Amino acid sequence: MRAAAAAFAFAFAFTCLAHSAGLAQGTVPRHGVLELSFVHTGTVGNPHAALSATASFRSPAGRTHEIPLFWDGGAAWKVRFSPDATGTWRWSTRSGNPGLNGRSGSFTCGASGLQGGIVTMPGSPYHFQRQSGRPFWWQGETQWILFGNLPGENLTRATTLNFLDRRSAQGFNVIHAALDTPYGGSAVDGRGTPNPDYFREVDLRVAHANGRGITVGLVLAWGTRWKAYPSDAARLRYARYVAARYAAYNVYFVVANEWRDGLSASQVRAIGSELQQSDPHERLIANHSFGPSKADGPVGDEGSVEQFAEQPWMGFGDYQQLYDRLHQRILVARDHSKPVVNAEYGYFLRDQDGDGHVDKNNSFTLDHVRFASWDIAMAGGYFVTGFATTYLGGIRDEGPFDPQASANRPWEEDARLIRRLFDTLGWLDWWKLKPSDGMLSATAGRASDEVVSNPDGWFFAPPPRTHWALAEVGRQYVAYLRGNAGAHQ
Repeated sequence: MRAAAAAFAFAFAFTCLAHSAGLAQGTVPRHGVLELSFVHTGTVGNPHAALSATASFRSPAGRTHEIPLFWDGGAAWKVRFSPDATGTWRWSTRSGNPGLNGRSGSFTCGASGLQGGIVTMPGSPYHFQRQSGRPFWWQGETQWILFGNLPGENLTRATTLNFLDRRSAQGFNVIHAALDTPYGGSAVDGRGTPNPDYFREVDLRVAHANGRGITVGLVLAWGTRWKAYPSDAARLRYARYVAARYAAYNVYFVVANEWRDGLSASQVRAIGSELQQSDPHERLIANHSFGPSKADGPVGDEGSVEQFAEQPWMGFGDYQQLYDRLHQRILVARDHSKPVVNAEYGYFLRDQDGDGHVDKNNSFTLDHVRFASWDIAMAGGYFVTGFATTYLGGIRDEGPFDPQASANRPWEEDARLIRRLFDTLGWLDWWKLKPSDGMLSATAGRASDEVVSNPDGWFFAPPPRTHWALAEVGRQYVAYLRGNAGAHQ
């Protein structure tokens, strides 16, 4: 009976995928998602912790890819895999549990228009492309609790899907979000065991984002949430689970949001390594730190994760939360020949205590957030921006979660212009441009960061006057000027 149930689930997964891709019955699209379902045998108290299983996928060329199965509630287990080559694939499973062991089969992978996930561009290691080879200009956005439900804040499935649709139409193609957070739902219990209902909702929202051309940055857990796991073994088990459940999608992984709040550096390295070993799709992996929130406190490098840049699993030279000297911070982190992203430099008009004063660096006016974003892009880096009414599901704004807020529109409109210049217009091979600030000079030198003072404290804002250059010498150049600096050469 159990074998029959498993066979039915397996056939059903094939049917859904083939129909959705418009391909022949039993055919999986290249860079699509194959899902196979299984049932474990016996009575098991905590299957997530007590059992393990691995699937092997053999490509038409004979290359083997291995990925864990993941527990999906009750006696149900699944495996997800994204084939990257057309032809006949064969698969098999192994496990200490008879219900999960010794299953095998095959499927056909057909050609498709899907582009696959993002990878580092060969020959241009500071930049990205899709698996298909199409260049990818990263334009990022933040919704930390993208998977939560807070009806009192107007955060629901419907408003979240609307948010994703809106951001996609505005040109955003990356959104990072946390899985295990203190807000909007219970991702894991006190044993570190995932809540299948919560993660099924995550499945739906990730798939919707991917369908809109958005790569999802999956932060495994809030820094403070990592403390709740009973052991390092439980943390690594959860990392394997996340890789198994989501690596087949168009995602990248982030070990923690503000890792210092709950992990040691050695724990970060172990979790990053576990993610890498559990993911045959080789999705990019990052980490996220905590930066100084105000200009009147100590300013250091705590918001950088460059200390992990040379780890084999780390896909970024830095994934920063830094607010000062934005241009220079990108340049400094480019010595690892990996992409550099400032993942938190401002949330437009954020006023978390509702006192009428913006309380986030680089976020006070449209000029401030626009200048900050250009300073990052003109250093050959990428950014993840944010808006007060959406970045934390409405929690840190006077009103509810509101993707339609009129106050956001000026930055929504201007943010798309950055990607438009580099990517959409088709004028530039931007991945060939190198920071070349020395090629440009002005009568007046570059100004320093501004410091903005209000009743909530002292904060950073970008320099009012500066000039930057990117160049592929002899072929293409981009010059960026702002402020009254006199004549430029």
